[in-house]
Amino acid sequence: MALVRCPKHKIPYNDSNPRGCPACAREKEGGAEIMQELARASQMIKRPTSGSMAAPPPPPPEVDAPVPAAPVTAQPRIPIPVVTRLTHLLILFRNRRTLAVGGALAVLLLVALILRSGPRFTDAPSPAVYGGTVRPFPVTPNDPITVVFAAVGPQQSQPNPTSGSLERYWYGTDLFVDAHNGLVYAMTMAVPNRHWRGLRVGMNRTNTEGMLALLGPPREAESPTAGRPDTVAGYVVYRSLDSRPRRTLLAEVRPPNGCFDVLVDLQPRAIGTLSRGQEKWVVITRVNGVQEDVVTRIRVVSRAIAGPYSGEPVC
Repeated sequence: MALVRCPKHKIPYNDSNPRGCPACAREKEGGAEIMQELARASQMIKRPTSGSMAAPPPPPPEVDAPVPAAPVTAQPRIPIPVVTRLTHLLILFRNRRTLAVGGALAVLLLVALILRSGPRFTDAPSPAVYGGTVRPFPVTPNDPITVVFAAVGPQQSQPNPTSGSLERYWYGTDLFVDAHNGLVYAMTMAVPNRHWRGLRVGMNRTNTEGMLALLGPPREAESPTAGRPDTVAGYVVYRSLDSRPRRTLLAEVRPPNGCFDVLVDLQPRAIGTLSRGQEKWVVITRVNGVQEDVVTRIRVVSRAIAGPYSGEPVC
């Protein structure tokens, strides 16, 4: 069975159709539906354009052939908002309670800064309060220097800074012995852990005068130095420990008990220090407080040997 085309009407039809061309058969029968038959026939087979054959449909793809991947298009990036410290602060300040707490903290911080900017007191008593056993210093002027070595240990001699005729033996920063020709000329003590015949650094004036009276009648050796105190932040202060006023009590020991002088320095006890920036003061007491005069140095000098601390011998 094959398709043939009517040379008159150009309509394809099966050659096995006994009627032949449908249009011709209608014309013979005189029917009026020629145009409908033509329309049905034209829907059955598409007429080729300009005499050329239609392109065959593409072959189906092979089952095992790889399918090309579609190009991947990157999703557009959504900008992420940057949260800064300022943003956090603005969010916090929106809350009234947070704002109130923050204001209170700011006030407290300001007060703390103001307090820190003022003078600061530090507890630092001078002379220091010694809580251990106060040992004796069993040395007397005019003793051989070997007695000192036996009592507190041998030391190398060094020149005296004020007299070339004396040798100095150090037993700490504030305890030393001066000797002349192998004999003890003077001993100076400013440490609270030693005492000499009951006298020690840190003792108050009343007890000092009592211990001196056992050696000889005490008296003031020279006019006291009168340092002028300052008042800072409610404290009575001096610029340094040496600027404190000083009184020197003297007791003379003469034969047959010995031949030496005992000099005791009394100064106001420092209770601490006061500092503000680069400035620093020694605190004696609070305003309207009571200062305490205590022993700050003990010096025992021979009066049988000539030297810078005593002058000419008297016995």
